[in-house]
Amino acid sequence: MFVVSVFLAVQLTESRWAAMLACPKVTAPGTAEGTGVVIGVQDGFAYVLTAAHVAPSDLVTLKFTSRANYPKAAWFGDGAKVIGCWPDPDFALIKFPVGKRVVPIIPLAPAWDRPKAFPAAVLSVGVGSGPASTVWSDVILGKEFVRREGKGPAFFWRTKVAPEPGRSGGPLLDGKGRVIGITVAFRGDVGYYSHHDEILAALKRDGFGSLIPTPKP
Repeated sequence: MFVVSVFLAVQLTESRWAAMLACPKVTAPGTAEGTGVVIGVQDGFAYVLTAAHVAPSDLVTLKFTSRANYPKAAWFGDGAKVIGCWPDPDFALIKFPVGKRVVPIIPLAPAWDRPKAFPAAVLSVGVGSGPASTVWSDVILGKEFVRREGKGPAFFWRTKVAPEPGRSGGPLLDGKGRVIGITVAFRGDVGYYSHHDEILAALKRDGFGSLIPTPKP
């Protein structure tokens, strides 16, 4: 399997730096480690999306890197708590107080502003087997309605590249660098990501609609 992975700092563009710094390593007691993505800061709190199976309990640890420290940890999202969990599309929402810290953000794409023709070039961000997030090039092959054992059916993006363990919860980014999916699984050589429409519908339904950007005229 060929994966375009960006690892050396000298080769990173500004947009890829921004993506990696906004995607912390996520750890919950008794579970495998994964990745998250900060999608907004409101009223003194940062909001992080991750996969539901990465954050099955209320408390999680968020470990962020920085340009100066990459790939080592530079700071932690102290006081992080899971405030929403949607097991069927497989994503969760975490918040933590930011204090005076300026927290990097990757916003969600506005409603319906996501790929509609396939294949579509995208980027995925995740920690994987390393200490901090890396950026991969990928391609969305299409949208798939999936019925998983023990869970309700939901729509997922299907991609060309299968994510490695540890990338669960990391974002799928469109051509404008906005979040359109969350890494959840792989089957064979393809990857599966919570679909943009599922994420936005759940956030809006359960009182987190302010995290969804308004489309520009």
